[in-house]
Amino acid sequence: MSGAAHDDIEMLRAAIADREALVSSLRGLIVSLEGRMAALESALVNHANENEILKRRLFGPRTERSGTSELQLSLGDLLKQQEALQKKLDDAVRKSREADAASAPTGGDDNAATPKEKTARPTPKGRRNLAESSLPRVRVDLRDGDIEARGGRLIGWDTSHELMRQQAAWKVLEKRTAKYELEVAGNKTVLGVEAPPKLLRRSMLHTSTLAWLVVQKFALGVPHHRLEQHLAAQGECLDRGTMCRNAEEVGNALGATIVHAMYRDAIDNCSVLSTDATGAAIQPGPRNGGAKQACKNGHFFTIVADCAHVLFSYVERHTSEAVAKLFHGFRGFLQSDASSVYDILERGPPSDSELGVVLVGCWAHCRRYFFDAAVCKYEVGVQGLMRIRAVYAADNALADLPPIARKRERLVRVLPLVDDFFAWVASMEAITPGRTLAARALGYAKNQEHELRRVFLDGRLPLDNTRSERALRKVVVGRKNWMFYGSDVHAEAAAAIFSLVASCRLHRLDPEIYLDEVMRVLPYWPRERYIELAPNRWRATRAALDPKELDLPIGPITVPTLLGAAAA
Repeated sequence: MSGAAHDDIEMLRAAIADREALVSSLRGLIVSLEGRMAALESALVNHANENEILKRRLFGPRTERSGTSELQLSLGDLLKQQEALQKKLDDAVRKSREADAASAPTGGDDNAATPKEKTARPTPKGRRNLAESSLPRVRVDLRDGDIEARGGRLIGWDTSHELMRQQAAWKVLEKRTAKYELEVAGNKTVLGVEAPPKLLRRSMLHTSTLAWLVVQKFALGVPHHRLEQHLAAQGECLDRGTMCRNAEEVGNALGATIVHAMYRDAIDNCSVLSTDATGAAIQPGPRNGGAKQACKNGHFFTIVADCAHVLFSYVERHTSEAVAKLFHGFRGFLQSDASSVYDILERGPPSDSELGVVLVGCWAHCRRYFFDAAVCKYEVGVQGLMRIRAVYAADNALADLPPIARKRERLVRVLPLVDDFFAWVASMEAITPGRTLAARALGYAKNQEHELRRVFLDGRLPLDNTRSERALRKVVVGRKNWMFYGSDVHAEAAAAIFSLVASCRLHRLDPEIYLDEVMRVLPYWPRERYIELAPNRWRATRAALDPKELDLPIGPITVPTLLGAAAA
């Protein structure tokens, strides 16, 4: 082979090698572009989902509702595919309600296995009949003097009613303390009557005014600057600084006494606690010449203890350490969301004499993920909502049963639907790739299966902890109305007042009347009996007090003997 031919072959080989390198480079570029394209498509889908959820929150209901029909959340073609599933679930719920109805045993609380049928809420019919109202009445007789002067004889009245409001009157309580001249050992001296103790010793505000202030702010969400304007319009000058100081002192005093006793009672004696948390802005401390600081973020926990107390607690940080301190000593069921801060309560084996804390999942949180997926037209979201709604329907039919019977009937009527739900979750997760809202909903249900199934351990456990979320609404309303709390101490005081107001509503007490009366009684009450002043026991305690003493705006209060069974 000549030298020229050899050179041509080498050049050809080099060209082929360059071409292969170029092809390999292009293939790598294609793979890279395909990966970037897939990432962009995933991001586009996620952004589209976020837009759908934001539009739902902006133009639709503020939150998902258990009564919302899944037919409103998806396209028509998608709905037609779910008709068979909906019919199957409806049949399962109907059969569970009708199961053993004819052969259900009767007699005894434990055997009352057949729940009562719930009646639908009556439809309002026309205007409210004020003639049947129990409110005090102001009667005005409209007469015509001219007709009566001409000999007209009154034969009757045409009566109509209007809802009337008379503005509350502010008054000044004038306390006159008697002084006596007394001769002792031949010398005259002056003695005065000892003033009755007060909850806030140096406050110029009566307990009725203090109760009105804290209820207006912490129960109705009216900030102090609006209360200041409201009072000024009535001719009374009370600045917001005085309101804030007094509210903080009231909250700290009640928190260290009654609310602390309620908290210890919940930890020591209650079996089921529902909890949730939300953030709140806390005003920073003084600048001390430094740069201006932004508000820090604190957290309010709410604890609904059985049907006894609704408690709030402020913590500076939403951490496992704060949760461990908050629930230290509790032995029972704690129902919460899937936040990792609660895991510390189950870590570490308890001693042989302690049952420890049992974390219970929340079906409402599980449903929320499927709701978001359904809003974004994922078939998995619609099917998940249908299945969870069937679980709720079957469980709601058992709501009136005593706990033991409810636990037994849940295993018969609700557990098959739950087993079917988690079997469906496992099958769908295997064929739902990516990081979509559908995959997120399925992943949450799979990861929380153990906790969600724990509702079958005790008939007192509800399916979700929405009662604690409802209690948190007052904190959220306040967060919107007054934007921040003045300090950590003020937030702790607010948590105590939130606790008493919410517990009053739980037990159908007027919080303003309760706080007025209990602040008068508290300075006289023994420390070891503070729990008797809690809202769940106030009716029994109040009945044991002297009504004449309690009706006076100020004066001594006689503490009754231990209330015995009423205090147990």
